[in-house]
Amino acid sequence: MTKKKTDKRQKPKLSAEHGLMQTADVWKSEGYVQKMRFEGGVMAGTEGERLSFDDCLFKDVSFVASDFTAVEFVDAVFDTCDFSNVNFQNATFHRCEIVNSKLTGADFANANVAHTLFKDNDCRYINFNFSEMKEVEFTDCNLGDGELYECNFKQVRFKTCKMDNINFTETDLVGVDLSDSTYERIEVTLSKIAGCIVSKDQAISFARVLGLSVKEE
Repeated sequence: MTKKKTDKRQKPKLSAEHGLMQTADVWKSEGYVQKMRFEGGVMAGTEGERLSFDDCLFKDVSFVASDFTAVEFVDAVFDTCDFSNVNFQNATFHRCEIVNSKLTGADFANANVAHTLFKDNDCRYINFNFSEMKEVEFTDCNLGDGELYECNFKQVRFKTCKMDNINFTETDLVGVDLSDSTYERIEVTLSKIAGCIVSKDQAISFARVLGLSVKEE
């Protein structure tokens, strides 16, 4: 019997109280924001500028199409936020939760994502290429047409996600459980799918990827 792996994802460590900050005021903080909450508004990133957020809450905040290259979020919770087409390349997300949010086309290339939950999000066309991901969970997310090329996975979980046309090329899927997620087409590297956990129906799809002809009964 296969031993079930323990979920060791750490949850955000949040203070009991947070001050209220307007999104337009983040650049007055000299690049470091701590123990603040943001409610509504637009947070615009600027190319060449760096921000670090520690112990912060974000509710109904729009980050749309901004440049947040190398931004750092530690112990942060995002609820009903919009990250459409945001540049998060080389960013750090540690002990974060992103729920009920829109991440369509968000670019997390070369990001470092650890102990982070993505739940009930629209993640279509998201880009995680070359990212380091440890203790990361995707639950009830639409990852259709997502790019996860040559990622380094350590305890990454997908639970009841939609992932049609997702690209896992050159990503080692050993121990990754896709069995309760759905897709019609998926891209993988044949030498890196050993140990991937799939359902019976998904196994037929993988057999076709391997070049086998599956006889339908």
